[in-house]
Amino acid sequence: MAPTAGDSTGGTPAGFFPFPPPANMPLALPPPGVTANFDHPASNTWHVNVTAAICIPLIVVFSSLRLYAQWYLYPSRTKADYTFMLAAVWTVIYIGLLIALLDKDLFGRHVWDLKLDDLTNAPFLLVLILEAIYGPFIWIIKVSLFLLYRQVFAPIPYLQYLVWGGITVTGLFYWSTVVAAVALCAPRGSETYIMAFATARCGKSKQLAVATGVFNVLSDLYLLVIPVPATLALHLPRRKKVGLLVLFATGILAFNASALGLHFRVQVNENLDDTWKVMPLYLAIIIEMTCGIAVLCMPAMAAIFRQCQSAVTAYLSRNKEDTNDNEQGTFYQMTKLRNAVTPSNSRNLESHSNNKHGHTATSSGDSAIQLRTNTSDSATLTEQPGRASGSPTV
Repeated sequence: MAPTAGDSTGGTPAGFFPFPPPANMPLALPPPGVTANFDHPASNTWHVNVTAAICIPLIVVFSSLRLYAQWYLYPSRTKADYTFMLAAVWTVIYIGLLIALLDKDLFGRHVWDLKLDDLTNAPFLLVLILEAIYGPFIWIIKVSLFLLYRQVFAPIPYLQYLVWGGITVTGLFYWSTVVAAVALCAPRGSETYIMAFATARCGKSKQLAVATGVFNVLSDLYLLVIPVPATLALHLPRRKKVGLLVLFATGILAFNASALGLHFRVQVNENLDDTWKVMPLYLAIIIEMTCGIAVLCMPAMAAIFRQCQSAVTAYLSRNKEDTNDNEQGTFYQMTKLRNAVTPSNSRNLESHSNNKHGHTATSSGDSAIQLRTNTSDSATLTEQPGRASGSPTV
């Protein structure tokens, strides 16, 4: 908020800043009980930085999966695919410009914690660029979604009119915001960007921001509603209809983000602490764009999920077949081994064992008889002491 100049004679009427103001003078008087802090001011930029650090990787991941589905799963590409790639690139560029704006150490601080010599033209130039390009950037996201509807509901004639009507109306509004932002806040003549943003005409850009927020909510509601009757009119099984409705219902995320953005736009419009109150609005814009990209990636995510599900099912089926084959092979080997030992073979083995034991017993008996015979002969020879050794017995 630019300071209000007093009269040029050096007098300082009540409620007016002295003119020319000193360089160390705050841009606005602090509220009662609050002291301006130039050395260590409070800042709420970290909310936006953290949100950007989360959303940019999400955009990259979602876009990569969408591109994978476009090039490897779908046989051909449509206009919606090309507009999506443009929307993803533009969204990352917009978030990058927001981060660059926060690095200027101007926005994110209370207006009474800023001095006049803290102001430079560069941050205000970035603000003007962000205000001018927001409309086309958010429009290309919506166009991608409209073209997706046109592709999915091609057999339904009336929806084609709704799609082209939506593209035309949103295009006229969002591109008109470019002209309005430049006309209101661009420097005229010898004005600098600081002087241009301090004018009453640039103050009307707050009202333009509120109007843009209202149109965002209405257009997102339109995008959320028109596929419902078209989905119900398709000749599909109930399960697929429910799946399509759930898929398009993810647009509720973008609708909620738009409603949140409208809320913060109204707050900025009703508050003089612009540099502080604008941070939640920037946060909501990042979330709104990220949700739009995510919604555009949902059909591709569903296709990739089905592919992964089929791959997992096929893998589990192969493992089950391999397990069954191994079990059947083991059973076959056990059966073959059991059949090899037939009853005749068992009897032959038993007979062979008995013969072996009988032969052993006979040999032992013969040895015992021979031993007894030798013992008897020795006893006979011992009972005739009168005979000479070796003499025949009568």
